[in-house]
Amino acid sequence: MGLNLVLFIGAIQSIPPQLYEAASLDGASRWQQFRFVIAPSIKPIISLSAILAISGALSVFEIPFIMTGGSNNSETFVIQTIKLAFNFNKVGLASAAAVVLLAIVLLVTWLQRLLVPDERVEQS
Repeated sequence: MGLNLVLFIGAIQSIPPQLYEAASLDGASRWQQFRFVIAPSIKPIISLSAILAISGALSVFEIPFIMTGGSNNSETFVIQTIKLAFNFNKVGLASAAAVVLLAIVLLVTWLQRLLVPDERVEQS
């Protein structure tokens, strides 16, 4: 949450104030300023935030492991991989599982970049 907040605040602060002034002179409401000035300007940050959120959700480890140790059906893919490597001494299988997780994250990232192409926005 903190990283997303910093990213979005930085992106919004990087928008030139002349764009807001021009929009208000044209009679744009606050919603229209958000829709036609802010949202297109921060579209790359929205895409980055979505990619980071999905890859983070796929590879979550700390919170479920610390809270439950993977019991009570809170065992994630990464917790299963750790247990394979260190509890059952199947390091090769755990390495293969880590490579599969990497492939899944790369595939999801590629699909997101394909579905939401990166457009260059001129802020002048």
